[in-house]
Amino acid sequence: MPSAPPVPATDWLPDDSETETLSLPDGRRLAYATYGDADGYPVFFCHGTPGSHVIARLLATPARERGVNLIAPDRPGIGNSEDASVTLEDWPEDAAHLLSHLDIDAAGTVGFSGGGPFALACHRLPEVERIALLGGSGPPSVGATGRVQQFVGALSRHTPWALGRLFRLQRWFAVRKDPSYAVGFVAEETPETDDLAASEVARIVRADMLTSMARGPSEIIREQRLLSEPWPFALEDISVPVSVFQGQNDANVAPSTGNALAKRLPDASLELVDSDHLGTLTAAGGDALTAVQRRTRV
Repeated sequence: MPSAPPVPATDWLPDDSETETLSLPDGRRLAYATYGDADGYPVFFCHGTPGSHVIARLLATPARERGVNLIAPDRPGIGNSEDASVTLEDWPEDAAHLLSHLDIDAAGTVGFSGGGPFALACHRLPEVERIALLGGSGPPSVGATGRVQQFVGALSRHTPWALGRLFRLQRWFAVRKDPSYAVGFVAEETPETDDLAASEVARIVRADMLTSMARGPSEIIREQRLLSEPWPFALEDISVPVSVFQGQNDANVAPSTGNALAKRLPDASLELVDSDHLGTLTAAGGDALTAVQRRTRV
């Protein structure tokens, strides 16, 4: 492939100045960033798959306006977090260590896209009071998924080497092309937000994509495979309130997924968003932050 001038490192590489790190009991490094109001109500943010803490930048202003301290870790093998074979069942332990490190005894949790299952897995933590899903993926038992999710899930199970090549190719183009190239993987409409221009949204989405692949695609492939397998917990066993925000034009996570999640979760509400996958995050992210705060009953 022809060479091209690289984009500035600060535009996409894991930024040590933005993230802090926690040493976990097994010696791994867990990286995280915080956005919004440092003195506000803590909300634990689970990024998508592929994804990283960077996507939480899109919620920085809504978090600050709502008095939310948004805590966004990179899951193992992503960004500055060291690799490990962490499953959906294991992830709450990492989350608990981070909450303890930050001296947090009560928090809301928000999951975007493939981060939805990881947010739901945290239901068993005593610190987690409410959960919100923004275009969150569902377990195989809910039935239909978006066409993108179906395709990537099948590759992760049957031909992971092909999915690795696909991710590497996407990364190569994302480094060299306009940021709008990356947006095309998570949106079918022009991103709109009251707080950021579309060009800034695109820059953040590209930085998120590239940060997620900074250590290679192996962890992303492993997560995709995890999400396409039966989950280690039942939706019916989740007792905390869950607010489901589902884009009606979402090609990544089908609208039927949001409907199914809301029906099967014991204490859930459903809000349909007139947008696609990324638009669900930018349009309803502020509402999700409000929904998971302690003072708000859903």
